Amino acid sequence: APRTLVLLPRDAGVELTALAAGLADALGRYGRVELVTGQRAQSHSAQWFHELESRNDFVIYTADPAATAWTRQCLRQADALLLAARAAAEAGPWPEPDQHAGAWRRAELLLVHDGGFTTGAAARWRAHLPGMPCHHLRGPRDFARVVRLLTGRAIGLVLSGGGARGFAHLGVVRALREHGVPIDLAGGTSMGGILAAGVAADWDDAEMIERFRRSFVDSNPLADFTLPLVSLVAGRKVSRRLRGEFGDIDIEDLPLPFFCVSSNLTTGHVTVHRDGLLWRWLRASVAIPGVLPPVFHGGEVYVDGGTMNNLPVDVMRGLGRGPVIGVDAGADPAFTTNIEATEAPPLWHALRGRRQRRRPNILQILWRAGMVNSAAATELHRGETDLLLTPSLESLDLLDWQAFQRAIDLGYRDTCRRLAAGLPAELRAALR
Repeated sequence: APRTLVLLPRDAGVELTALAAGLADALGRYGRVELVTGQRAQSHSAQWFHELESRNDFVIYTADPAATAWTRQCLRQADALLLAARAAAEAGPWPEPDQHAGAWRRAELLLVHDGGFTTGAAARWRAHLPGMPCHHLRGPRDFARVVRLLTGRAIGLVLSGGGARGFAHLGVVRALREHGVPIDLAGGTSMGGILAAGVAADWDDAEMIERFRRSFVDSNPLADFTLPLVSLVAGRKVSRRLRGEFGDIDIEDLPLPFFCVSSNLTTGHVTVHRDGLLWRWLRASVAIPGVLPPVFHGGEVYVDGGTMNNLPVDVMRGLGRGPVIGVDAGADPAFTTNIEATEAPPLWHALRGRRQRRRPNILQILWRAGMVNSAAATELHRGETDLLLTPSLESLDLLDWQAFQRAIDLGYRDTCRRLAAGLPAELRAALR
């Protein structure tokens, strides 16, 4: 984890004193912090800087917006460079970005939101700083999260696919919050990706329940059947509801870092979506082959991420931000029947005996068929978590949208029970 942080403001409009104080206060939870300004330090020797950094756990240097001698000194000291800009300011190239390549390779963007969240800011700035991690600062609570992200103490939450069983994730999130476990970044696959996006949007429990009940329970999102040339369902209802709840926001403009995954049929690989139009990539992540149409974009074909990676713990782990909590809502493999048959029955026979016979329907078969290929990867990724949560959901059908509240309750109950037994050492260390 970096010990010397340099705050480099985009311009004089950034309230650098308040920003530095907020970061110093949040860092103080993890050790001794020294805040250093140019007025105080620019005339000192290299030995002075060495001694300063030796007797502190963290040092924050506040640089000048211009390329002054003090700014160059700060960059030489930097373990990590924090580029601070006002979210509402006009985006543009950062001055002299190649001057100190070593520091810039460890740079992250801090977008300061004054008086409300500025939608679209991250996309505007990242056009000039491609690939650079971006953090949104709206108030005191965000300082603590950003510090955890910077120091490798952030808690990442990964939510699996699982159809209607995925609603259990809402109960899991509620239990984690009630037990004081912060969620600093979120990601997931299929239904888990959609619910993780609600977490990354910083919706509270009541808002998530209201929005997802409206979108998935009040009427069936898979009810717009069509001539099955590409899929059984047209997908217009799902697209419309995702866009209705999330709007046209880009992934990078969510308050918390977020990703979802889809399976790229063109390349044959998993695609991780960390930027771009949120609702489109959520729609791709949930496009069960044969059930929902693929998403066609940029000449490539994307379907449900669960066909290749239903629990993308590896993606979260690869970010290197801290401990990972994985929630597998599809963990129970129960997919059984009480009939013996090799052919589809006549329609009248199927309708007459449907209450006594457990015959999977075509949606259930396609859904399950799409998931089994990733079962081995899921088993591997479950072992890569610091805390694995597997709510008991065997009583719930993958497509039973009316089981919404039951799924939430099961997720909440099982998670509370698991947390009562104590947190793993990795999470305890992050929360100390």
